[in-house]
Amino acid sequence: MLEGPEIEAHRHHTGHSRLDIIFGALAVVISCVSVFIAIEHGRTMERLVAANTWPNISYGNSNESADGKGDVISFELTNTGVGPARIETIELFYKDKPMANWSDLLAAAAGHGSYNYDSSPLRGEVMPARDEIHGMILHKDKNRPGVWEALNVERRKVRMRVCYCSVFDECWVMDTAARRPERTGECVLSQGVEFNE
Repeated sequence: MLEGPEIEAHRHHTGHSRLDIIFGALAVVISCVSVFIAIEHGRTMERLVAANTWPNISYGNSNESADGKGDVISFELTNTGVGPARIETIELFYKDKPMANWSDLLAAAAGHGSYNYDSSPLRGEVMPARDEIHGMILHKDKNRPGVWEALNVERRKVRMRVCYCSVFDECWVMDTAARRPERTGECVLSQGVEFNE
């Protein structure tokens, strides 16, 4: 039986060994640059998504109704960011002493007695971007004389500390004693007294 001629596969060369080495090195460099660009693009996209979902909680209080027609004192949280914020923990302080609820704050600031106020839950709420929650609203005409006036003076001594998270579980602590919110790995109470509306 006759066997066919053996065919030997040859690699294609340019005929110049230096050119072969240069082309091989260029292929490796281009591959490395492509991988680097892909990794950087992925990181840029992650930062872009995080920036487009970034929440920013701010605290405020005022002594006038939204329509300007009534004397009310309100304490509110506003999400001034571009993404939703999930409120994890809240701490309220009056003269740096933790308050357990609005009634404790009113008793400390305006004296013991009964109070008539409206409140909304804050802890556990998810605030859409540009949304606002009035934690407490106290109407002057629905309370005994002197309560509104006392709280109006003392409201400037109220400090709030709120820990909130984005949809990607990135968390921040907003403390009215600080200039801006700070990133945190987890939401923990600073003094062990959580505020309950």
